[in-house]
Amino acid sequence: MTQLPPLEHINALTTQGIAFLDTLNSLLDQEYEALQQRNIEQLQELVEQKTEALQQLEENNQVRNQLFISAGITPDKAGLQAFQAELDEADAKTFSTLWNQLEKVLLQVNDKNKRNELIITRNSRNLEQLLSILRGQNQKNTLYDQSGEKGNYSAQNSLGKA
Repeated sequence: MTQLPPLEHINALTTQGIAFLDTLNSLLDQEYEALQQRNIEQLQELVEQKTEALQQLEENNQVRNQLFISAGITPDKAGLQAFQAELDEADAKTFSTLWNQLEKVLLQVNDKNKRNELIITRNSRNLEQLLSILRGQNQKNTLYDQSGEKGNYSAQNSLGKA
């Protein structure tokens, strides 16, 4: 291992990463409410805000990873444990506390994202079923075409009977 990256810089980037994740966490809660209320305008605004927060988080991650890589430390669990082992006890505790907080918020964001994705998927499926009913299409007559789009093959079925 070469020179360790400056701990103050790593901790500052980790704290900034936590702030970006907290922002995402809040936006996902707002998205959940907007999904419940079917507020399309608010959802569009939230998607833009989430995209911006994700870009900021990605940049933060890349800078932090580059600091580790330039010091010969792999930015994975084993590398971070090796980095922490090189620190004195007080610095190791601070680093560990911040890193654990980052992981905790990341798991919360992941769970909330899955929750919202489930709602979107369910709403999309319900909408497709309602549209099929309005069009007089039988769900059993739906197949995917070459471009991956859903198509109705009921006419093919009746031609086959002829």
